[in-house]
Parts: sequence; structure tokens; C-alpha cells
Amino acid sequence: MPAIRPVEASYVNMPPGYRPNFFAKLVAYQTTQLQQAMGYSKEVAHDLAYNQIQGVQHDDAGLPHRNLVAAKWKKNIIGGAWYVAVPERATSLLWILIEDAYQGQGHGSRLLAHVAEQARAAKATGLVLHVFTANALAVTLYQKLGFSDVGKEMFLPL
Repeated sequence: MPAIRPVEASYVNMPPGYRPNFFAKLVAYQTTQLQQAMGYSKEVAHDLAYNQIQGVQHDDAGLPHRNLVAAKWKKNIIGGAWYVAVPERATSLLWILIEDAYQGQGHGSRLLAHVAEQARAAKATGLVLHVFTANALAVTLYQKLGFSDVGKEMFLPL
């Protein structure tokens, strides 16, 4: 596959018309992750994912350091990232998503690099994210980009 020329990839504020699609895909993705990592039924996982994302959206309204960026390639929006970049603190990457048809082509790496550039510009001290260990592709990508494991999230089924 030919390398994607930088001129074909760009990052913009996420257009309002794409946001419902982005959030629906985040819910679907998070539902699958919760099913795999926690053993939840699809229904329970979906409800948790939906409420989690809706809660963050609600908390997000009007806050100055929240960022919702769209990844574009050849004029098409192919994914996005949602992050909080506060000066003198670690930027928190809440979610990142690349459409299935565009995965494995370097778009996620470039989007993460863009988020890191924006975090640096905001004078953040680092970039932190959460990933389920079962999500091997994401873990591998993050490690390849220099992220290190700084802790563990643990789960006790009741």
C-alpha cells in the first residue's frame, strides 16, 4: 500500500454533522470492549457505554480545554479524537476512533501524533489514556508510539 501523503491527511474541529456518527461508533466500540474485558452482556455493556459517553458529553459542554477533532483523508472524515488538554497537566485522551475501512494504514498513529502536538502546544506535561489489555492492537500501537504502562485497572465481578 502506498504511503499516505501528508497533504491528504488533515485534522479539523469535528463538524457538528459528523458528531452523532462519531459518538454512535464510540458507543458500539466501547460496548464490544466492555463485553470482552468484563464479560458483560451486550445489553448491559451498551447501557454502560452509552451512559458513560453521554455523561462525558454533558460534562464537556462549554469547557475550554476539551477538544473534539476529526481526522480527514482525501476530504472524507475517517475518525476522530476526543481529549482534554490542560496546561501544566497531562492531556487525557478520552477516545480515539478510526473508521474500520481506514484502520491499519497509519491514520491512528498520525491522529495520535496530532493530539500530542496539540497537547505540547497547550503546554501539557504528557499524554495519558486508558486501554483494555484485551485490545491488543491498540496496546501494540500505543507501545510502538512510546506510551508506557504506568498502572493497572482491576475489576472485581460481583
